[in-house]
Amino acid sequence: MNFNDFLKNKKYARIIEILLFIFLFSVIFSRVYLETAIFAKEPFFSYFVATHHCAWFTFVFFYFSLCARYILGLKPEKIPFLALFSPVIFIPVIHAWIEEVPLKLQYLRGDFTKALFDILTLYKFSEKNSQFFFEMLALLVIFAVLSYIVSHSILRTVLNIIAGFYGSMFLAGLQLFGVAPKTKAYFPLNTVLKNHVLLSMVYFTAVILAFTICFFPEIKTLFKRGLQQAAAAYTAGSVSAMTVLSVVSFKFKPLYTADFILLTVAWTTFVMSAFFLKKGTNLPGNRFFPIVFSAFPLVLILGIIFRDKVFV
Repeated sequence: MNFNDFLKNKKYARIIEILLFIFLFSVIFSRVYLETAIFAKEPFFSYFVATHHCAWFTFVFFYFSLCARYILGLKPEKIPFLALFSPVIFIPVIHAWIEEVPLKLQYLRGDFTKALFDILTLYKFSEKNSQFFFEMLALLVIFAVLSYIVSHSILRTVLNIIAGFYGSMFLAGLQLFGVAPKTKAYFPLNTVLKNHVLLSMVYFTAVILAFTICFFPEIKTLFKRGLQQAAAAYTAGSVSAMTVLSVVSFKFKPLYTADFILLTVAWTTFVMSAFFLKKGTNLPGNRFFPIVFSAFPLVLILGIIFRDKVFV
């Protein structure tokens, strides 16, 4: 049996997809730990630092994936193989190790003109993010080469570089959201959550949005197979979340609109994922992402409930 025949076997294909995504998340967590616990000038690894940064990298992966699918025409069953390129995110860590300098990577914020310049020059001249340069350069080369290999089109390649590569730098490189009123983010949010908690919720929501867009045809089919049950699960999740949050807001701690939205998304995602976990899916890895999207909201919600220094 050759490799193509191996992939055509659904059982083996699912195993490979799951292994690729496990590899992806292992790489992401390793990068987060090395950056924040080992190579930071002042180590700041913590529960919500980990959830924030892991959600950030996962969002970027699925944003790249949806661009590859809809701009380049990459088949959905090939998306898991993009995980093989994830080790490129170790470049800043390797650079810090070789140069023996601590990592000080930050979101771009403040003067938008300067932020735009940093993005267009791949952070080469950035005061605090110059260690990103070699990672961004490698990503740009990978983007260009793979885009052309997949699409055989110069136009699609250019479009993917603009929308996928530079688009991700705007969506994930800029600090779009932060806790009002002290944040330097472009869109301050009124919230009861501290910064890393808020950004964990924001980027988890972004992950769900990017994943849903990326696999929208497959998710649409899932809903069609059990529309009434799926609608009931969605309604139960969203209504129960809003009810509990309303009680918390009136009886214990007043919540803001952003808190209602982000926490409702997290709980509803948990409910919907549990629903699809039971039924099985046509998504890569079958039940793998229902497991992930059931577990991660629980990690966030339980962390908010039981951990200290969560609220402003």
